[in-house]
Formats: sequence, C-alpha cells, structure tokens
Amino acid sequence: MNTETIKKLKELIDGSKRPLITAHIRLDGDAMGSQLAFYYALKAMGKEPCIINDSNIPRVYKFLGEGVDARRWTPDTKTSLSTGGKSYGFDLAIVVDTPGADRTGGVQQIISSGMPVISIDHHVCGCNFGDLNIIETEKCSTGEIVFDLFRHMNIEITPKIAEALYVAIITDTGRFMHRNTTSDTLRAAAHLIDCGADPTDIGQRLYKTNTYGYIQLQSMATKTLSFHCDKKVACMWLTKEMMRNAHTPPIDTQDFADIPSSMEGIEVGVLLRELGAKNMVKVSLRSRDGIDVNKIANDFGGGGHRRAAGFELEGSIQEVQDRVVKAVSKVYESLEKEQKVLA
Repeated sequence: MNTETIKKLKELIDGSKRPLITAHIRLDGDAMGSQLAFYYALKAMGKEPCIINDSNIPRVYKFLGEGVDARRWTPDTKTSLSTGGKSYGFDLAIVVDTPGADRTGGVQQIISSGMPVISIDHHVCGCNFGDLNIIETEKCSTGEIVFDLFRHMNIEITPKIAEALYVAIITDTGRFMHRNTTSDTLRAAAHLIDCGADPTDIGQRLYKTNTYGYIQLQSMATKTLSFHCDKKVACMWLTKEMMRNAHTPPIDTQDFADIPSSMEGIEVGVLLRELGAKNMVKVSLRSRDGIDVNKIANDFGGGGHRRAAGFELEGSIQEVQDRVVKAVSKVYESLEKEQKVLA
C-alpha cells in the first residue's frame, strides 16, 4: 500500500467531523460490509458518520448494522438534510465498491456538492471521480482493500468490523470459489476470524435462511432456462410478476445470477430481471472460462469484472435476451476466427 495514499487518506479523515458513506445502487455484500466497516471505524474515532444509499438493504444482510445511522435516499431524505446547506451537512464522502459517481443513484447529488470525495474500489474502470482514488483491481473485493487500509492505518479491527469485512470478502469471492481468491484473501479472512468474525454464524445467515418464496422463485426461474451457442450459454428470466407472486423483491435475487453458470458445460450464464421502471431489464453475466463478460457489459454501457458484470437495457425481456445472446455469439465467433488463424 502506497504510503502517500495512506497519508492523504488520514488527512482527509482527520479533517472530517460528519462524513457520508455510500456505495452503488442495488447493494451487495461487498458494498454493505465495506461501508459498515468504515462506519464503525469512524465512529470509534469520534466522528459522526452517516450511511445513505439509493437502495434497500437485501434481506440476507439485515443482520448487519444494528444501531447504525443508515438511511435510504428518497425525496424526504433530501428535504431532511437540506438544512445542512449545499453539502447537506457533510464534510467528506467515502464511496466504496462503486466504479462511477452515477452508480450511487440519487446520492450523487450529495457527493457532487463540492466536498472531498474518497473512492475505494476494485472494479475495472477508469472512472477516477474522487479527490483520492484507491483502486486495486487485483483485489478480490473492496472489503479486502478496506482491510489492508485499516491495518496500515493501525485501526483496531473490532468484532463488528471483522464481521462486516468477512461478509464483504466471502460474498465477492463466491464463498472463496472465484478465481479472484488469493492466498492474501484467505489470510485476511483468517485474521478477521481471529478478530471476532464467526464464519459459521455468518455462513448460516447468508446461505441457510432462504424464505419459502425464494425457493419458489428459484423453481419458477429454472423453468425459463434456454440454451444458446452450442449449449455453452444459458439464459434465465425473472419477471416482475414472478417476483411478486413469490413475495421476493428484486434486491433479494442477486444470487440467482449464479444459477445458469453453475450447470455443467455452461461457460456463460445470463440472468435477466425486469426492473421497476417500464421496459427496463437488468442483465447479469457470469463466466466460468475464457469469455471476458466485462467487455460485453462495457459495450452496453455497464461493467464489472472479467467473470462477473452487468448492465441495464430497455426493451422486453425477450428482446433484451436476443440482443445479449447475439453479443455473446459474436465473441465466440471472434474466438473461433482467432483459433483458426493460430492453427
């Protein structure tokens, strides 16, 4: 970790009294864990941090953050904060796990109001929108970056911080199965366990508390499976009607993206979810082998990682699927041409 970066980070935090902490829309475990870790650390320093996100908290993460000053951005939130002036009463913004300011949704109105911004992320993106950008794309998660920062800053990793960072790491590595898992990742997880994170309790809460509606929705979703590109690509749908009938909101279906890619022989899994906005579809891509789904997502205005990326498109769910399959097919065609040239 660059000493100049640590010095700048300390200066910005030391000069702040009321920091804002936020992350990307549609919160996941890495975003939740990373921002909560910062909240607890800043609170211990005597600061008055506040977490504001343009997203509901997914059900499985609600066990985290009890007693934390965390809010969802709404017009009412904006009104209640307006007495703080242009910066809404905040003097520093810490944005975690977010490749661009626009990905914070409505909270962008605060972080673009002139206060210093610290961006901490591991996504592949050239969007250095902060006054201090700590971007480490080789790390498995933003949580692992935060862990390294805290150790370099001699911040005590309390049991609550350890629990939050462990959730960040275990979820963004797919329970330590993704290729972004390194020996440093496992050492960090081990250290967090030593500091008070309970891997059994966390594992139970994250993966063994599914509702009946969630299981019903899985059954409905698998019936929509279709196969493409010589059965190397699998697509699956979640419509608003399906989620409504299963009493499961979209925010609680993020793990469904792993279902298509978990099948034998599948190289690229595609999950399509209808959003609340009319004719908008959220596309999540997962890759197990050589296909770089981040490049595909970039072509549609999205992004992420080589093996996990996403974007949103306007159209019916069938129309969007057709466009995505066409884009993936072109990638396979290009690979085949390259292989023929090499042969």
